[in-house]
Amino acid sequence: MASHTTLLHYAKLCGVRALLCLVVAVLLTAAIGADRASATSVSPIQLEMTSAGSASRAQVKVTSSSQTPLALEASIKRMELDEDGRQSLSQAGAEFLIFPPQAMVPPGVTQVFRVEWVGAPDLPESQSFLLSLSQIPLKNAKSQSTVQVIMSLGVLVNVAPFKGIPQIKLVGTAVAVEKTGKRQPTITVENPSRVHALLKDATIRLSNGSWSQTLSPADFSQMVGAGLVQPGKRRRFTLPIELPPSVKAVQADIDYRPRLP
Repeated sequence: MASHTTLLHYAKLCGVRALLCLVVAVLLTAAIGADRASATSVSPIQLEMTSAGSASRAQVKVTSSSQTPLALEASIKRMELDEDGRQSLSQAGAEFLIFPPQAMVPPGVTQVFRVEWVGAPDLPESQSFLLSLSQIPLKNAKSQSTVQVIMSLGVLVNVAPFKGIPQIKLVGTAVAVEKTGKRQPTITVENPSRVHALLKDATIRLSNGSWSQTLSPADFSQMVGAGLVQPGKRRRFTLPIELPPSVKAVQADIDYRPRLP
């Protein structure tokens, strides 16, 4: 049977506005249509955990409003980000206990998945993971449509050492020019600590001569995302600010105030 797959994926999970990775595969098989995918939500879309203490346990809730049962399977992979936020996923070990590992979610019901860190309690540095809650295809009645929507809901999971304070250091600034001529400031930051940092906890002030603009933590979170900077790494962020023609370069000041557990 012929098949067609469509992927909807947010390429910079930790840099763009939406942290939720929603991967939708449309398969030409006996199926249910788009109702199931559009009616399913996951909360939260990001978990901040520690390797010991009460924050080593968390919950993820999946709510389905579709008219048919939804079979889900949980899996988790280790995630690394390069300077531009591109993801690299690899197989995780047995660092997590996820219960239930599989679940059948009836229509209108919220399913709770419990996530517990069971890896090293003395974690040397933060680690990041992608928790995927993937739909298990079910056999469908012959009378149903020939289009099936298979989805996977992704949740970012950051696990920090029990003790430690993240840091953000400004490395440089630049101006990015799009093909349309639109000019936006970019900042490059690094995290010299052993604890992951979230740039959404920073106030970013940009200036050049008489021009200036401030990006609050709420603004950054809304327009860019969490801004994950992993331990010992650099990240470059393009800020959603259109520069006036007179501004050829920018200076930046970052007031980073991390939220501690």
